[in-house]
Formats: sequence, C-alpha cells, structure tokens
Amino acid sequence: MKTFLKIAGATTFVAGVYLYSRKQTPSEFVEQAKQTFNVKKAAVKDWQTAYGDFKKSLAHFQSQLPKVMEVIDDIQRDVDEASFQIQPRIEEINQIVNHLGEKA
Repeated sequence: MKTFLKIAGATTFVAGVYLYSRKQTPSEFVEQAKQTFNVKKAAVKDWQTAYGDFKKSLAHFQSQLPKVMEVIDDIQRDVDEASFQIQPRIEEINQIVNHLGEKA
C-alpha cells in the first residue's frame, strides 16, 4: 500500500509540474489530449483506407501482369522482325557511305 501511495504521489507531482510548466489547467490538458487523440485516430483511419486501396491496386496490377507480358513479347517480336528486315538495307547504306568516303 505504501508503494502505491508513493507512486500515486509522484505521478501527481509530475503531472502538476507538467501542467504548471505548460501553464494549463487540468481541463485544458484533458481537452488537448482528446483533440490530439482524435487527430491521431483520424490519421490511422486514413492510413488504413490508403493501405486497403494500395492492396486492391496491387492485386489488380498483378492480375493484369500476364497481359502486359504478352504485349511486351509481341512488341519485342515485332522489333526483332523489323530489325531483320531493315538489316540488309543498313548494310547497303553502309557500303555506299564507305564508297563515298573512299572517293573523298
């Protein structure tokens, strides 16, 4: 019982010093604590909503990933085909440039 009274007395003293240093009444402190709690509670709710939206977006992205990979493969195949068709013409252009360079 003595220990409990010592702890209670020390807590009361520390609380009194804190309120005196802040120049607050106990009711002002309680009101400020309520406001701070409400702000933090709203911030947590906003974060949870944003996190839920992020998880939904990530799941949607992952579901669309096979289609994206298919399109990337199609594009790569088209680029490879175009490069194969253009290569002989590039070689001809290089020969003409080299021939012109020799004449100069």
